[in-house]
Amino acid sequence: MVGGRYTLLHMAVWGWARAVPFALGVEAREQLPRAKRLLDAMNERPAAQRAAALKDRHAFKAEMDDEARRAMFPQNERLKG
Repeated sequence: MVGGRYTLLHMAVWGWARAVPFALGVEAREQLPRAKRLLDAMNERPAAQRAAALKDRHAFKAEMDDEARRAMFPQNERLKG
């Protein structure tokens, strides 16, 4: 994230930065102006636009129910009982 070059780090941060409103609330994006600027710049890249468009072509489960918890955190099943 240092310098003017586009790197693998930018790609990795982009995926997580998109989740800021979900994780920290919608107002968090405005409270983090540098992160907002970076995310806006990344969103302008054609590859990021193609990746973001995937969600429109596929149906993804959005609710965190028991099935989703077991899939995301399989270690919790081992810790029971």
